[in-house]
Amino acid sequence: MAVPIYVWNGTAWESTGPTIPASPIKYQASAPTSPSTGDIWVDSDADVTSGSQQFQRFRFVASGGETTISGADANGAVLAYTAGAELVVLNGSTLVRGQDYTATNGTSITGLSPALVASDVLEVFSFIAFTVANTYTQSQVDGLIGGTGTLSGAWTSYTPTVNNWTLGNGTLVAAYKQIGKTVFFRIDFTVGSTTNKAGNLSFSLPVTANSSFASAYTVHTYLLDTGTDEYYFTSEVTTANVNGIYQLSGGNNRAISPTAPFTWVTGDRARFWGFYEAA
Repeated sequence: MAVPIYVWNGTAWESTGPTIPASPIKYQASAPTSPSTGDIWVDSDADVTSGSQQFQRFRFVASGGETTISGADANGAVLAYTAGAELVVLNGSTLVRGQDYTATNGTSITGLSPALVASDVLEVFSFIAFTVANTYTQSQVDGLIGGTGTLSGAWTSYTPTVNNWTLGNGTLVAAYKQIGKTVFFRIDFTVGSTTNKAGNLSFSLPVTANSSFASAYTVHTYLLDTGTDEYYFTSEVTTANVNGIYQLSGGNNRAISPTAPFTWVTGDRARFWGFYEAA
C-alpha cells in the first residue's frame, strides 16, 4: 500500500499523482524488478546498497494484538534501523520513544502500548548513517590551511649563497614559502666591515625556478646607501639566482657591483622580495 504525496499550490493541498513508496527508494543502474505501486527508482550510475541509503521506510499492517513488530514488512523489506534515529508512526500519528514503544536493538519495535488493532498501519522511518567518499578529514584540512607550504603556514628560513661577494661579518636573513609551484621569497643583506666585495652581486634562490621563464621574472629591490640615499628597483630571477640589477635613467639595466649604483660600504643594505614559478 502506498499513500499520496501532496504539494501546497499556494491555495490548497494538491495531489501530485505519484505516491510515497511503501518500500525504500531504489538507487540503481537498471530498473528494479517486481516493483510495487508508488515505488520510486532513481536511475543511478551504479547500484547503491541499502547500507549506503540515508533513509528507509517500513510499513506494517496489523492483524491485531501485536505489541512487537519485526522481520519483513508488508512489502517484504526486513526491518532495520539505527536505535535513537528512528521515527515510528501509527495511523498517521507519531509515537513517543520510551513511552509508546521501545526501540533498542535495531531489528524490532517492542512495548507497543496499547497493542495494535487489526488493520492498524505502523510505519517505521529509519535514518541510516552513511559515509561520504572523497572528502578531507579535519586534520587534513588543518594541514592544508595551516601547515608548512600552505597559505597560513610559517615561512621557512634559508641561507642563500652570496655569489661573488663574501659575507664576512655582514648579515644575511632570508626566508621563503612554496605553495604548489609558486615560490615566495625575501632576502635582506647588510654589508659588514669585513664583507669582501668583488664582481656582480647575486644570491641563490631557495628553490630552482622554471627555466622556461628564466630572467623573465622581476622581483622588488631596495638598496640603501647609508646616510645618503635609498633606491627602489626590480631585479631578475634566473633558474638558480636572483641577480641584483638596477635601471639607469635611459631604461638600461646594470648589475649591482662594488661601485654601482654607489660605492658599497659598511651598513649599506640590499633587500629582494618577490615570487616565481618553481621548476
